[in-house]
Amino acid sequence: MTPPDAPPRASLERDVAIALAVPPIPTNAISPKVPTQNTTEKPSTPSPSTSAVDVPKETQPKKPAIKENLKKTSTYFSLLLKSDGEPFDYFLIILGTITAAGAGVPYPLLGILFGELVDNLNSTSTSCGPNSHHSSLLQSAVNNKVIFVLYVTIANFLLLYTQYCCWSLFGERLVRRLRERYFTALLRQEPAFFDTLEAGEVSSRLAGDLEIIQTGTSEKVGICITSLSYFVSAYGVAFYKDAKLTAMLISVIPAFMVVVMVGGKYVRKYSLGMSEQIVGATGIVEESLGNMQIVLAFNAGEKLEGIFAKQLEVVRRYGLKKAIASATQLGGMFFIGYAANALAFWRGSRHIADVAEGREGTTVGAVYTVIFVLLDASFVLSQVAPFLQIFGAAAGASKKLMETIRRESAIDGTHEGGADPSTPLNGELELKDISFTYASRPDAPVLKSVSLKIPAGQHTAIVGASGSGKSTIISLIERLYDPDSGSVYLDGQDISTLNVRRYRGSIALVQQEPTLFDRSILENIALGLVNSSRAEHAHLKEALLDSSLEDLVKAISSGTPIDAAIAACSPEIQEIYALVRDAAEQADAGAFVGKFAHGFATRVGNCGSLLSGGQKQRIAVARALVRKPSILLLDEATAALDSRSETIIQRTLDKAASGRTTVSVAHRLATVRRADWIVVMEKGMATERGTHRELIDANGRYAELVKMQSLIRDDASTLVEEEGVTMVNNEELAEEKAYAMEDSKEKHEDEQPLTPPEKLKEKGFDKPSLPLAATISGIVRLAKPQTLFIIIGLITSAIIGGVYSAEAVIFGNTIDALNPCQGSDKILSAGRLFGLLFFILALVEVGTYVVNGSSFGWVAEKMLYRVRVLSLRSLLHQDLSWHESDGRNPTNLLSYISSDANALGSLTGVILGTIFTILVNMITGIALAHAIAWKIAVVLFATVPILLFSGFMRLHVLGEFQVRHQKAFAESVGITVEAVSAIKTIAPFSLEEESLQVYRRSLAAPYKATLKAIAEGNFWLAMAYSVSNLVYAMAYWWGAKQIVLGLYTQTQFFIVLPALLFSAQSAGQMFSLAPDLTKARLSAGNILHLLSIGPKTPLHEDTTTSPLTTRRKPTDPEKDSSTTTPPPPQPTIGLSVEFKNITFSYPSRPHAQVLTNLSLTIPAGTFCALVGPSGSGKSTILHLLEKFYTSHSGTISVSSRDISRLSPLEHRASIALVPQDGILFAGTIRFNILLGARPGHTPSQSELEDACKLANIHDTIMALPDGYDTLCGAGGRAFSGGQRQRLSIARALIRKPRLLLLDEPSSALDAEAERVLQTALEGVLKGGCTVVAIAHRLVTVRRAQRIFYVDSGEVRDAGTHEELLGRCGGYADSVKAQMVEG
Repeated sequence: MTPPDAPPRASLERDVAIALAVPPIPTNAISPKVPTQNTTEKPSTPSPSTSAVDVPKETQPKKPAIKENLKKTSTYFSLLLKSDGEPFDYFLIILGTITAAGAGVPYPLLGILFGELVDNLNSTSTSCGPNSHHSSLLQSAVNNKVIFVLYVTIANFLLLYTQYCCWSLFGERLVRRLRERYFTALLRQEPAFFDTLEAGEVSSRLAGDLEIIQTGTSEKVGICITSLSYFVSAYGVAFYKDAKLTAMLISVIPAFMVVVMVGGKYVRKYSLGMSEQIVGATGIVEESLGNMQIVLAFNAGEKLEGIFAKQLEVVRRYGLKKAIASATQLGGMFFIGYAANALAFWRGSRHIADVAEGREGTTVGAVYTVIFVLLDASFVLSQVAPFLQIFGAAAGASKKLMETIRRESAIDGTHEGGADPSTPLNGELELKDISFTYASRPDAPVLKSVSLKIPAGQHTAIVGASGSGKSTIISLIERLYDPDSGSVYLDGQDISTLNVRRYRGSIALVQQEPTLFDRSILENIALGLVNSSRAEHAHLKEALLDSSLEDLVKAISSGTPIDAAIAACSPEIQEIYALVRDAAEQADAGAFVGKFAHGFATRVGNCGSLLSGGQKQRIAVARALVRKPSILLLDEATAALDSRSETIIQRTLDKAASGRTTVSVAHRLATVRRADWIVVMEKGMATERGTHRELIDANGRYAELVKMQSLIRDDASTLVEEEGVTMVNNEELAEEKAYAMEDSKEKHEDEQPLTPPEKLKEKGFDKPSLPLAATISGIVRLAKPQTLFIIIGLITSAIIGGVYSAEAVIFGNTIDALNPCQGSDKILSAGRLFGLLFFILALVEVGTYVVNGSSFGWVAEKMLYRVRVLSLRSLLHQDLSWHESDGRNPTNLLSYISSDANALGSLTGVILGTIFTILVNMITGIALAHAIAWKIAVVLFATVPILLFSGFMRLHVLGEFQVRHQKAFAESVGITVEAVSAIKTIAPFSLEEESLQVYRRSLAAPYKATLKAIAEGNFWLAMAYSVSNLVYAMAYWWGAKQIVLGLYTQTQFFIVLPALLFSAQSAGQMFSLAPDLTKARLSAGNILHLLSIGPKTPLHEDTTTSPLTTRRKPTDPEKDSSTTTPPPPQPTIGLSVEFKNITFSYPSRPHAQVLTNLSLTIPAGTFCALVGPSGSGKSTILHLLEKFYTSHSGTISVSSRDISRLSPLEHRASIALVPQDGILFAGTIRFNILLGARPGHTPSQSELEDACKLANIHDTIMALPDGYDTLCGAGGRAFSGGQRQRLSIARALIRKPRLLLLDEPSSALDAEAERVLQTALEGVLKGGCTVVAIAHRLVTVRRAQRIFYVDSGEVRDAGTHEELLGRCGGYADSVKAQMVEG
């Protein structure tokens, strides 16, 4: 039967593959045993793509089972045969099927051979008397059969290798085609399609569904065919040897199938429950680690930990049920196998007794053959069921993919149909009676019968409140969406009739939140040239699509001088570089790019994460300008810039707008006052249209917005003139100062500097390791609460390991006891005895497996729960500098809770139990073999290394097949996910073909490596399955020789053979676990180090009061808001702040000082503002005040208390932060706002609403169908930027802080919302709160009682708005740049 070399980490389908390597020895004929005592599979890894990987939802039929199965069968064969395969693919299918079917035939033939060998050995038994003739014939018969085994083994090796290669290569080619077809289909979909996709769906399809398809269409197809072939051949052989016994043992098949199907049903059920809960838990961790500023600022770690722990409690319950179900299933299968052995030997003894009495019967060899092939075949067939599940999962996964692949896009940017735009293009745009709603919110109209004419060659600006439909108009012009009614016209042509790609080739777009790709600055800007409609750019297309730019970037990054690298390129690349450089200069990006070591070859990071907001915006402007478009669309193109940079770029955009049609959207009205036409949007309708002066004179809505943003009060206008500040822009001075003030290596305003991505990638993230002794000690401490269950598991593991030796003793005695020479009475008595003994083994096995699997399942789940929760607690406890140093990021920190925790859970469960079982099996087996027949044992022991290597390679290669795709194609998945997340950049610039070329290049190297792995890996796999046959043949040859010499009996031989060689194979399995053991040890070290730097809380569990430890149980803001608690008494006066001689640099660039000897004082209860150019150090001041980082020198005092001596929890309890990016979590509005509540206080509904009213978001919330229970979506994507900002403000206000920190609080707000914010701040100040605000929009801070002008890490000046306006040139320039009425 199946040899004992299936690792506990292997799935049932691997067991089937191993079952095909049937080592033809008698013991296997008795036992379908796999000495992997633990039935608990590895706990599911918390990964965004976990759902639908282990147990796809398709496996839970909702339709009638037969119809659903037939449908899946049809889908599966369509997947194999109708996926645009080439002739070579069909050749692989045919050859793979033939060779797989042939590979199942040799094993039953070997069963016949070894049955005859048993009879040959029986003929020399002493019970039949001495017979020298038989002894001489025995050696000759054994020699002949050994040679035949050699021939069969060679044929088997060739068949196995061929079928493995065919099916592996076919699956590889199939998945490669599907990857590309799916990505191509995604690229051609309209953006509305992605608006309704769940977060992580694309990565789940690529990393999850395609992995399922690969698993279900590769070598496992061949294994399944071989299994079926083996089954058919085995029954043919069995009926040939003993038809009656075979007919009786057919009952084993339905018994096995029932156990597999019923057990599999419950395992899948609980696995699905685990997957669904783990996805939610993972989302909590990802968002928490991705928004550490908010987590730390609001001390939200405990609340998030509580929600995470509740999710994991459900996972733990499902995991324990799954462990019990798996253990019961496996125990049941072994019970059936041993019970069948009992039945077979009892019934077979009767047939042998018939021969002893001279009647027609059978021999013990024939009985052995029948048992050998039938039980093995039944076991293999029973495990084909999981294969069918895998094939069904592949069919289901392909169905989802094919739905997308075959979906017709409403706006296909790759389709060649449609008319060409008129030539020459005039550029006149017109919207006629446009109405529009987003598919994600069909009940909320965005545009209502809007008609608008945009003259050619002129600048039309669109202004209005957030949510009024401004950006939607830009999207409709770009044809990212089609209107529900009405039409958009270009030069009189309905754009829906034009070819999408050629239409977009004349347009360039700069978005409010620009998306950059994880490539170099050069490649990002050059993307603007890809689909340019200008004739002078046509010859550059080929160079833009191939790898030339990528090669240039690699050359520069590797140290080649920039000029030399460019000179070595083609003329087209040199021209592209020149165009990019010129565009960057126009966009005011040349200065900061020039400061980078690699210049334009510098990588920008994922989504441009290694650049500041202003730098990203300038790169996006350059990308648009390099195209020299006929139509320029600007959606808040300067929103992330300071006033000086905005002035420079606005001048560039004004020049760029000359002679071309320009449509811009802006909240800062100063940026649009020179527009030829200004359109005012309100509630989805165009209410006003005219020039700036006309609309001011009309004194309508536009005039109101202007007054709200006016920086110079009417009664202060004379002050401006008296101080000699002219109202015309001194552009040369502004440009000079902007270049001087630009610190191009700051993130956001002044956050962490840009670290060269090449260094980051080389360095990676190295987790600290612990010595082995410390690791073991830590594991013992962590596992101490589960000591009793570990002891129970080890005891049952020892029993399982010892059963092998007991089985060997029983079987060895059956060979001689069932010899016909013994006489019928003795044979019948022996048959009853051995049948009873096998049945007792069956009872022992089912009991020990159930107890063993349940015990270690309990240990693993409890350990996983503890480790995950404590790891999250420690991660959320670390300061921001720890999270942002040494290459750490949310993705690799998540591995603590996913892969590291998994490995540690396995070490205390699966791996521990398996190793103990193997050790017991080895020790008892070796001792027994040497005690019974040491001369045979010594020689057989010499073959142990071969079996060790065979077992190791077999499982190692199978394991490598499982992880091959995940590793090899990780980069391509990342490219796809990046492209999908940037679809609103891909589509406008028509980058579909370019993205596809990048994707194909990323697949080239992994594909070649995979082909090599297929050729080499399958060789070792086939060799591992075949070499054991040769070892067993040699064992028979040597054993027969010892029996012929009279040194030992056949009974001794048949005890030694299984006892020793089973032990050897078990040792091979242990070696195969070495990588898992090493990973588990390293992971345990990682976890223990993380816990050691976390909160020093007890490591004992108390689920009655908390998820872990004796900490008070965290509340769930989602559900407990109705249960309010009174706020702790707080002083009503605000906090004073004092910085004394602060010097600071970020950990990632210690030699670049951000703050230099900075000092400032903020009195309690005042409103103070920090202003200055980008990179001057403003946000760093807030970060130090929040204690995100620690200054290198100087002191920071809050109300005369040195914050370095305060705990972060105590210090932040009275502080609230509004970050620049309106960061929200994926929960409800209620949950997000209540995260800001003071520790220990649950606000009432009225407090919640009051905070939202102050933030001007309450009415918006109440207009939603679910009100405060509306889900915000991942990252708050369900809301606009302005709405997210107001929700962030409400989250801060509900804290009722004594110190309120605002980092660009109005950057995404319209004029009306900004005015309401001013009113809210006045209310907060009346309550005694101290307010510190950073703003580029100086209207937000002009009423501040003290304004600090920060430049180059120092406070250059301080005073009121009027004072600074008169004496601080930098501040005055910023004011002039934002004037609307000038």
